[in-house]
Amino acid sequence: MAKLDVFVSHLTVESKFADLLTSCLKRDFIGLLDFFVSSDATSIPVGSQWFEEVLDAIRRARLQFVVCSSDSVRRPWINYEAGAAQVRDVEVVPLCHSGMTPAQLPVPLSMAEGVVLTDAGSLRKLYARLAALLGSDIPGADFEAYAATFRELEEEYESQRAAGAGAGGDAAEERIVEDPRVLCVSSEQYLAMGFANQLQVVLEAFPHSLRHNRVTSSRELRNELMAGRCEIVHVAAYVCPRSGTLYFSPVELPSGARKGEEIDSVRAEAFAMLLRDAHTRLVVIASGDSLALATTLLNVANVIAPGDIVSAQAMASWVQNFYEALRRKPLGAACELASAMSRAPMKLLRQQVVASDLQFMSAEEA
Repeated sequence: MAKLDVFVSHLTVESKFADLLTSCLKRDFIGLLDFFVSSDATSIPVGSQWFEEVLDAIRRARLQFVVCSSDSVRRPWINYEAGAAQVRDVEVVPLCHSGMTPAQLPVPLSMAEGVVLTDAGSLRKLYARLAALLGSDIPGADFEAYAATFRELEEEYESQRAAGAGAGGDAAEERIVEDPRVLCVSSEQYLAMGFANQLQVVLEAFPHSLRHNRVTSSRELRNELMAGRCEIVHVAAYVCPRSGTLYFSPVELPSGARKGEEIDSVRAEAFAMLLRDAHTRLVVIASGDSLALATTLLNVANVIAPGDIVSAQAMASWVQNFYEALRRKPLGAACELASAMSRAPMKLLRQQVVASDLQFMSAEEA
């Protein structure tokens, strides 16, 4: 029996919905489904090869799943992939969750028959459609249990969204941080991809008298953050969108699959503890849109992260504009200016514990 190629589109923050569905389908259809998962996992596309891989996967697919929420349906690249699939006569199946219903879907998603992931009847219809395409029987599955598990994911997703939204309010006061120490966190893989230039921009944006350094391993990260105060941490390494884990060892891009047997990584919770000990006030996640990491770090620091896919050129422009502006403007104003200048959708999430704006300057400027 021939396998069925399925293209899956989702936001990184909604990856657990795609993970659960694809794992259930792989098991229940005994490996007859091959999935290509497209997400903003690395945020920054790795050159034209990334787009070519997406287009090639759409050409091969007979079916496309689109994980749909009120957030994802507004993302241009989600609708672009859905439109590209329909132009090639690939059947599109919107997978709705967190209040989104098929009746609320915008064009072109509204032109397809959608599924509600938390509804057992919808899941049963999805299984029936897949069985028809494969020419197989409908697998026996506990659709009520599947729907209940999706409802649990909805609660987790809504909790993360609320944390992110609650951290974005206006500052109650402005505070000055003098002589900030800057730490750039990357990996050998990301440096080879061109992030070395981005990190150099970060370091050069501040007076040379400032303490600053660059680390490319978990050991170096731990040693630097335990050595003393470090007010600004700039992350240009792979961040898992599902767990928030920071990887220093190589991963497959854009999927994030681990390479090799030796894994060098730092869990989000451990990273937050190190940042707390270092009295970090700002973390810039420049390499990926990971709400899982951002919401974990918000208990100890302000966080800036991409709100959508960002091109390498746009990110480089944002980095330069942001760190130059940060020498003269408060945090919120610097982020807003850099985003406007670069058109990179970087979002500031304010620390939940302390509602204040920050301004960074050297002792010479104070």
